[in-house]
Amino acid sequence: MRLPRPRSISFVPFLSECKEYSLLNLRDDLLAALSVALMTIPQSIAYSLLAGLPPTAGLFSAIFGTILTAGFGSSRLLVSGPSTGTAILLQTSIADMLYTYYPEHVGVGHDAIVLHILTQIVVVMGLLQVGCSFFNVSKLLQFVSRPVVLGYFAGITVAIAVTQLFSFTGIALASGDLPILFQAWYFLWHLTEAHLGTCLVGAVSLGLLYFFRRVLKNWPNALLMLVGASLFAQFLYAWLGISGVAMLGDFQLVATPIPTVSLPFFDLRLISKLFPAALAISFLAVLEVFSISRAFAAKSGRSVQVNQDVFALGLSNTMLSFITGAMPASGSATRTTLNYRLHAKTRFAAIFSGIITAVVIVFCWPLVTQIPLPALAALLIATVHTLMDWEEIKFSFHATREDAWVFTLTFCSCLLFSLDVAFFIGIVISIGSYLKRSSMPHLVEYAFNAKGRLMIISPKEDVHRKVRIIGIGGDLYFATADVFQTALEAVAEDKNVQAIVLRLNNVYHMDASMCLAVLRLYETLHLSKRYLIISGLTEEVWHVFHRVGMVKQIGFDNLYFTDESNPQFSTWKACLRAQELIHRKAPS
Repeated sequence: MRLPRPRSISFVPFLSECKEYSLLNLRDDLLAALSVALMTIPQSIAYSLLAGLPPTAGLFSAIFGTILTAGFGSSRLLVSGPSTGTAILLQTSIADMLYTYYPEHVGVGHDAIVLHILTQIVVVMGLLQVGCSFFNVSKLLQFVSRPVVLGYFAGITVAIAVTQLFSFTGIALASGDLPILFQAWYFLWHLTEAHLGTCLVGAVSLGLLYFFRRVLKNWPNALLMLVGASLFAQFLYAWLGISGVAMLGDFQLVATPIPTVSLPFFDLRLISKLFPAALAISFLAVLEVFSISRAFAAKSGRSVQVNQDVFALGLSNTMLSFITGAMPASGSATRTTLNYRLHAKTRFAAIFSGIITAVVIVFCWPLVTQIPLPALAALLIATVHTLMDWEEIKFSFHATREDAWVFTLTFCSCLLFSLDVAFFIGIVISIGSYLKRSSMPHLVEYAFNAKGRLMIISPKEDVHRKVRIIGIGGDLYFATADVFQTALEAVAEDKNVQAIVLRLNNVYHMDASMCLAVLRLYETLHLSKRYLIISGLTEEVWHVFHRVGMVKQIGFDNLYFTDESNPQFSTWKACLRAQELIHRKAPS
């Protein structure tokens, strides 16, 4: 059975939907887009502050990133823009760069450096993701196991909760780029410095959010909460004289949220320093888009093309690098869920939501500046639990002990190291776990019974046969070579063994390391005037043997092709060949 190849990238995937678009679709898409836009505005501002950036950073991403990813992707439901995972990883990466390379910059110079670092990260992300889509590098995601993803997002959940507690209580953040565990300790140690007004606004914001979610389920509860929190903060100042609650207006914001477009400057010296962080954020964004688009494709019964979605994400991030101070785009699970729940019909629902977001922001910007920061912190704290999938975590712990350890190690890495380092630690753990499992070839010894059928011999059985049949399964590559060679040499040490039949049924790949291991086994047997016969050869392995000269060295008469209709037949012929060689050698 031939597996389907990935489809080529389309530069106009929206054309077919444009031709079939109807007024009925327009109505459903506009209704969904309005609700998604009203959710997008408070979320994007919160993610901007989570990343340590001006509020416009997330809004630009939510507007242009959503429009471009929806227009050029394959998913009809995916809503992109800023996300919690990329925001917290962006914040730790920029903070680490500032602390390591630019500790002396303060004030306006500090803000300029932050935007410069951000632009370099976004442009690297865009180029990486576009390249990944054309070279099908997104297949690497299959090596990132689910426990690694779950552990990493669990770490991000704790990181967001800890960092937002400072804004929620008004406690000043610790200086330097500290791991999450140390930030939590710093917060507890300075708990007495909490600001009363800030704590009150944060507590009221949480109460309002839970109230609106329970009573007004289909309303934009986050937006309603921010309006109520803003009014409460004004009440505290005007009637109770409690001041000091931080507002968005305290940031040095532009008069209107009009983006500044400029050609991104490639700072190669800076890119070399931030490349690992940009790579981590880029793969996290791809992972989020991959997971979300696949999940909702299964729910809606519509297929998606991973490479097309990665191309659209890379294109949107490349274009966002031209907008000064824009965050990179990723996939949003909450906004995509709302888009699906409101029965959006086409990709134009996400495009319309980006346009509506832009219109609302331009005309309501003065009101946006009056949003209190503890209200945004409350919004993030209340929604961050959606990153945790408790059912899948429980499933991973019950599946195998190895999955539980992979989850735990990845989660602990997030608490003890910076998140970009923890991301790569998780990937290394995942790939290491895969290599550990795949590096143990499936070795089985067979023998023919009285009826002429192959049967498996127990490893505990004391075997002393002249012809030993050793079956091996799976892909044979460098990681399995040592185990294979050690196991077969142990069989060859038995002086009673005159011939080994190596059964390679269902082996479709063999690299140079394994070929050398087979040759060493052949040479060991040949020096002691014994024989190696190989059965069950597939066409793929035969071509490898022929290219490296093993057919000539081992001998064509000692190699037998597999027969799919009768898998045991080639092994039976190989055993006859072994008996023939043994009898020919025996003295008359």
